[in-house]
Amino acid sequence: MKIDPIFEVQNNKLYLIGGDEISLAAVQSVNASEFADNPDTVTEYITFVNVNWTDVGVEDSYNEEFLANLRDALKALEEKQRFVIMNPVFADGMGTAEDFTASMKHCARRIKDCVSVIGFEVPDVCNTESFVEELSAKHGHYIFFNGGVPL
Repeated sequence: MKIDPIFEVQNNKLYLIGGDEISLAAVQSVNASEFADNPDTVTEYITFVNVNWTDVGVEDSYNEEFLANLRDALKALEEKQRFVIMNPVFADGMGTAEDFTASMKHCARRIKDCVSVIGFEVPDVCNTESFVEELSAKHGHYIFFNGGVPL
């Protein structure tokens, strides 16, 4: 399923396509596991959703129940015209930055049809080019961020 972009980046600023700039100052942040259990925790137009690697899991043991609940919560936002930026949170001791990227790529696959997802924050532990390349391969509409600034 191809999703038409709703947002675009111009000069490292986020805009609605053909419209106004969207401020990312003071954007709400919620934990993905809490959000997956209760989509009403997202109350703003744009929210950062902190996705813990421990919740997603690693190859051969992904937490598909969590990912299904996360997808359902993201789909619920579509009706409310609310959007999120996924913010992956690295966990020491689970593997390498490449393993982490693979887990977030799997997460992106599970939420690929969610119009409410603007894109992903690039974690500091990851190589920006590699992370963006891996996740944008099948998600061309995603916008990537570094420190809350669109790339």
